[in-house]
Amino acid sequence: MREVALELGDCRLCQGCTELNPDIFEWDEVLDMPYVCRSEVTEEEVRDIMNACPEGCIVFVDC
Repeated sequence: MREVALELGDCRLCQGCTELNPDIFEWDEVLDMPYVCRSEVTEEEVRDIMNACPEGCIVFVDC
């Protein structure tokens, strides 16, 4: 298991992360941005969205 995070500085707000992995990423309607709702993941769970994110906002947090 690894810890995943969002670096939102360059986020385009495309909502791809919430569409592909809704059990890991959710959309905050008030702030109008995605957030991590489950940070402990396997690489396989987030590999596709990490590759698909247009700005590379999804990263692993190294301990």
